[in-house]
Amino acid sequence: MLLLPCFAWAQTQEIPKNSDKIIVINQQTSEQNFIKVKQALADRDIEIATQDRDIFQIKTALIRSTENGGYSFLINCKDGKVSFTGTWGSNLGLNIGGITQAPSIYKIQYKGAQKYFFNKMKEFAETFGTEIRYETTVIMVKPPKNQDDLYGY
Repeated sequence: MLLLPCFAWAQTQEIPKNSDKIIVINQQTSEQNFIKVKQALADRDIEIATQDRDIFQIKTALIRSTENGGYSFLINCKDGKVSFTGTWGSNLGLNIGGITQAPSIYKIQYKGAQKYFFNKMKEFAETFGTEIRYETTVIMVKPPKNQDDLYGY
């Protein structure tokens, strides 16, 4: 499996379809970003599910968007930047023929109905700086037969 990040600048173009990560560039240290994110979450009454002060990472608890589901963010604070990814899902399970399937969780992407969740993440991210980049993770399950095709040569 190969992951290729694709970048776009927020100020110069629209958000690329399928973007799944928001990076805010700022002049803060990792610790300053970490403290600022925690305060912003508290100001919005968003509960923190986990936090790791060693790597300056915060995962929010489920943020309810409907009676049956919601979304959460994974926030990484680094020197000079804060990155945001997220997941969304429904808390409704599915029961077919006596077999219960657990609720599904999906990565937040900028596409279709998921744009609602992505825009919520973007709205929160914008409070940490004005220079914003978007990334799209491309997952290749089976690489091309000719590795040169991977790079477009």
